[in-house]
Amino acid sequence: MSEQQNSYRYLEWRPHRWRKTPYIKGRRIWVWHLIWQMKANKMTPEEIAQDFGLPVEAVYEALDYYEKHRELLEAEVEEERRRLREHGINI
Repeated sequence: MSEQQNSYRYLEWRPHRWRKTPYIKGRRIWVWHLIWQMKANKMTPEEIAQDFGLPVEAVYEALDYYEKHRELLEAEVEEERRRLREHGINI
């Protein structure tokens, strides 16, 4: 586990063929999914925490990770879209 991974209490990295960004620990929520839901629905960190049943600190950690690694997350989202298009799914 890297030093970066140790610095987060609520984020965890899982083995994946190409995705390198974390999930919310103990949940099937990828950091991007949480951030996207928050932005798309114009929710505060407190509202998204309540909606997902998470500690608000977990949301703030996800936001911190997103701000520090925005390019990586956006590249992975684009890769996900590309893979879906290959299977005839357009988003």
